[in-house]
Amino acid sequence: MSNDNILARYWKAYGGLKAVLTSIYFWGAVLLTALLYPQWTKAGWWGDVLSIMPSVLGFSLGGFAMWVAIGDEKFKTLIAGSDDGRPSPFMEVNATFVHFILLQLVSILLAVVSKAYDIALPTTHWLYVIWGDNLGAVARAFYCFSYFLFVYALLTAFAAVLALFRVSSWYDAMQTINNRDK
Repeated sequence: MSNDNILARYWKAYGGLKAVLTSIYFWGAVLLTALLYPQWTKAGWWGDVLSIMPSVLGFSLGGFAMWVAIGDEKFKTLIAGSDDGRPSPFMEVNATFVHFILLQLVSILLAVVSKAYDIALPTTHWLYVIWGDNLGAVARAFYCFSYFLFVYALLTAFAAVLALFRVSSWYDAMQTINNRDK
């Protein structure tokens, strides 16, 4: 077991920044965020996040539980563990789910923050003191980033589902071989 903190272990198993920047889901989220500019520049966009993400989070946790329950000990022993220091297939699938779930949680938190500050602030408010007349641009940048994470979290549902399917096909192949050997 590594002495790295748990987030560092997740990040390594996921593939780090390279995995994010080479992900079709990441770039799809960039494109969709740009296309949905009219949505996230209007007050109230966070309502979509706060109504959709809790259900998606429930799906994610259910999928993660299914993943943990799938297969037998022989199968899990086969895909877990690594001799070369790289993450095992078992940890890669776990990291995919952790990535998916963390994105959902962060998108919910950012939507809550956005909703909390959707009020007319007096010019004496600390945000105005810091940002001045640029506060609108800062808010739009924050909204853009927040909405991007929401869209990215939705798109990573595909990655999580495909990871489950991949593991299911491995298990099926193993069972097919076992059945032939009987």
